[in-house]
Amino acid sequence: MKNLKTDQIAVSNFPYYKYSLDYALDSLARMGGKNLEFYACDPHLHMDDASVSDIKTAARKVRENGLKTICVTPEQCNYPVNIAWANIAARKRSIAVYVKAMETAVEMDCQLCQFLAGFGCLDEADEDIWKRSVESLGYLADLAETYGIHIALETSPKEYTCLTDSIKIADMVNEVGSSALYGMIDTAVLGYSHETIQDAIAGLENGRILRHVHVGDGKPNGHFIIGEGNLNLKEMMGALDQIKYEYAISLEILNPLYTSDPEYAMKTSYERLKKIIE
Repeated sequence: MKNLKTDQIAVSNFPYYKYSLDYALDSLARMGGKNLEFYACDPHLHMDDASVSDIKTAARKVRENGLKTICVTPEQCNYPVNIAWANIAARKRSIAVYVKAMETAVEMDCQLCQFLAGFGCLDEADEDIWKRSVESLGYLADLAETYGIHIALETSPKEYTCLTDSIKIADMVNEVGSSALYGMIDTAVLGYSHETIQDAIAGLENGRILRHVHVGDGKPNGHFIIGEGNLNLKEMMGALDQIKYEYAISLEILNPLYTSDPEYAMKTSYERLKKIIE
């Protein structure tokens, strides 16, 4: 491709969640990975349990394996993390998870965290959920500015976030009004928002607030090995190439199918994505 480069690809520890951090990092380094999206989950680094020492140790191990962290993403779908929840105690605890994720990013010399904007009960008024999300993200974005960190917001179904399409991300970014807040695209969940990648780029103000990209194959949704779904990833990468997208393209290969051999899942996806971009 003309503008995208293979050195924008980031490997990740997403599929290694049943293995130790040492195993995951050794595997990712062995396949030639350079950039890393760090998935903060148990047993690698669980945000609820992680001490300052744990965070420093994880950061050291990443560096010793020759990897550069480009994004810290705490587990926030399978764990009870929700910054828009009506329950104040749960909301405060969830905000604390994101604060610790930003502290982890600082320790890892990383300038990006990926968060969800929160959700409410499905029988609750959307405007109430939205208001709580704005308040929480406003606080987090103010803190991110002091840390020198950007926050990327992702779309997902309503059960996971109030940002169900890219236009809603742009609306949230504009309402919060922080220079630390951005949007992102995940190729494997575009089907949930009923968007093409061109729609998503347009919704994110023609790519102006596009800060991060997750890549996985889908059927049409899901996070399958590249080539094992039916997404036209060459066309999707072409759309990013056309707008001269300059940030990371991160492999989110996260599916129980790959638990027994995460290295095969990540290495295969890494090699196939490189061939698409070359």
